[in-house]
Amino acid sequence: MIRPRATAFAAFAGAMLVCGAASAHPHVFAESHMEIVGNADGTLKAVRNVWRMDELFSSSVVFDFDKNANGQLDEDELAEVGKVVKESIAEWDFYTFVKVGTRDVTMAPPDEIRMNVDNGQLIMFFEMAAGEPVDLKKDALTVFNWDETFYVAFDYPDDTAFQLVDLPANCGKKLVVPDEDEAASAWMDSIAALGPDEDVPTDGVDYSLLLATRTEVSCAAAS
Repeated sequence: MIRPRATAFAAFAGAMLVCGAASAHPHVFAESHMEIVGNADGTLKAVRNVWRMDELFSSSVVFDFDKNANGQLDEDELAEVGKVVKESIAEWDFYTFVKVGTRDVTMAPPDEIRMNVDNGQLIMFFEMAAGEPVDLKKDALTVFNWDETFYVAFDYPDDTAFQLVDLPANCGKKLVVPDEDEAASAWMDSIAALGPDEDVPTDGVDYSLLLATRTEVSCAAAS
């Protein structure tokens, strides 16, 4: 059961989903910006998220958390929103994925999720520190926001939505915007390639790598 005060975060918590991912469609929209933060030696330090939520979702948050009924979210109310969001999305890895190849990189949970409101839209800010060493001179990194249920849609306006911060000048990024038809074809190819004695993996294929808009980061020297 959803707590009344957290109704606006049902999309994040997933409690209102009554259908499978295949038939789901976005109900909440977020314009996403990410900063990939590094160290001078080319190792990963952290990933920062900035999410601008859609106006309908934002207005529902104001309705649920405006304790003094003044039509806006004051500092203490914004802090409470951040606390609830953090609790709600922790189970889903904060919708933040960092990979080396197909392997997930361990990321520390954020200390807090900070909130603001701009032109009627809720803005969320948080940082996740790298929980393990990642040398970008050796390992290419893939980073993105993603909801595998398709309930929350993360939109990146252009390649400037991904920024490299404090990394060496030779580090570069490549924006990957998937084609849905090509992704479906890739899934079919992966199934067709299975041998007669091989089972389909329990999670099928990694849709996060097939369907998610993402950026690939590398500091490897040009060959």
